[in-house]
Amino acid sequence: MLLQLTVIVLMSVAASYAFQYTETTYQINELCFYRYVAYTITVFLGYICFSHYKKYVGLAFSFALSAVALSPIGQKAIELFPSVVPFLAVLMGVTTVLVIPNSRGRGFLEFLVVLILPAVLAVSRIGGSFYLLATTQSIGYYELSAITVIIVGGYFYLRYAALANLSGLQLSSSGGNKNDVAEVSKRCNVITILVITGASGIAAFLMVTAPIVADALRTAAVTLPLYVLALALGAGIAITIVFYVFQLSQKENTQVLHTK
Repeated sequence: MLLQLTVIVLMSVAASYAFQYTETTYQINELCFYRYVAYTITVFLGYICFSHYKKYVGLAFSFALSAVALSPIGQKAIELFPSVVPFLAVLMGVTTVLVIPNSRGRGFLEFLVVLILPAVLAVSRIGGSFYLLATTQSIGYYELSAITVIIVGGYFYLRYAALANLSGLQLSSSGGNKNDVAEVSKRCNVITILVITGASGIAAFLMVTAPIVADALRTAAVTLPLYVLALALGAGIAITIVFYVFQLSQKENTQVLHTK
């Protein structure tokens, strides 16, 4: 649990760093429009995170955040939102991973993606565009690459660590002895290490190849805004979904054969 908490904090701080150094060209009341968007999404995802625990807790949390935004100090609250983001991220992560392991970080990862997405779009852009929604102040491509790898690897670690914890608890409750629990935990740890290594490796590979693709497409996209890093991440997500669907189909076929 201590290691999981450390990973949650590391992912939250990394994503918050990207969020704090990303601005949008559109402003409301002389404040970055992206701050308002992130605040609104936090209200929604906060409800999702806490509703797995207790519905009224999620509703109260969302209502409290909304009340702050709509109050006379709302503009000041939005202005100070970047400094509160790490706390909110850690709170969501602890709730959806440690307090409610069944949710396996649902809502937490989405929040981190919301924090880094504009930075991904801004840093990965090639070609000219005067309508870019986000700009970065001091975060660089390699910093963003490291943050992305941390979030990808951390997410898969937390997901499979929660799965290992649940498997151990279920085995213990069904009468399994200590040796069985230890064997299941060992196998889950091996799978977790392999998954983290694979996911982080794929993310790092996409980061390395994105600039090469950008150079190859630069002449063809002089006037067209092309988000190479975003496209690379999208390709990685698509590959992951294909493998996941294939895994589910194989599992269903196996269950059908056992039933027959």
